[in-house]
Amino acid sequence: METTRRVLVVDDEEGMRATLAANLELEGYEVAEARDGAHALELVRQQRFALVISDVRMPGLNGVETFREMKRIQPELTVVLMTAFALEQLVEEGISEGVYAVIHKPFSMEHLVRMVGRALGPRAVLVVDDLPDVAEAIVAGLREAGLRAEAVYDGHTAIRRAREEAVDVCVLDLVMPSLDGVKTYEQLRRLSSEIRVIGMTGHAGSEMIHAFTRRGGYTCLRKPFEVRDLVLAIARARSDPGAC
Repeated sequence: METTRRVLVVDDEEGMRATLAANLELEGYEVAEARDGAHALELVRQQRFALVISDVRMPGLNGVETFREMKRIQPELTVVLMTAFALEQLVEEGISEGVYAVIHKPFSMEHLVRMVGRALGPRAVLVVDDLPDVAEAIVAGLREAGLRAEAVYDGHTAIRRAREEAVDVCVLDLVMPSLDGVKTYEQLRRLSSEIRVIGMTGHAGSEMIHAFTRRGGYTCLRKPFEVRDLVLAIARARSDPGAC
């Protein structure tokens, strides 16, 4: 089977591993299982995987430590973490270093299968800001964190780019000439309900922000913000079952 369908499940609980593997195999994925972080690293050294789904809390190497070592072996690897705990410092560190998303236990298999499908897709983050320097600086920060990202400078181009290729997450300035963020968002959602949209603004009033979130915008960040905060917002949006 092609590498793009090969998934590694890492969990010290045998029952959880077997359940995840069985459900993913039913969806047509080739699945390998690892009982802990050390076993996962051994498998990653032996063969290539498109995606790793790993528990965070395991004996020996935890999920974030395992993620770091796996990325040294296969830098292009996509990793989803599983946890039964609220977003903690350890998990935030993993996200800031390029973890695709965090799925919280207990979760439905339907949610997991949707997330796997998205994680193995193009995964592009589209940054839209009418100030090119701002857009490019955000893209540079996202790429440094291990995310695939590109910039466009107006709403019309954003809509065209989303139509031409799959856009996973759109980071959208709300105040732009010609087509503002709310109108751009509405057109993006008509193209695909799967696109997560995160707003950003340094000027929009509360009425515009509320209009954006009422229509389904995931969240809105106030400029200036740290790239780390945006990376966390992207991972949370990807992880949210209500946004799938």
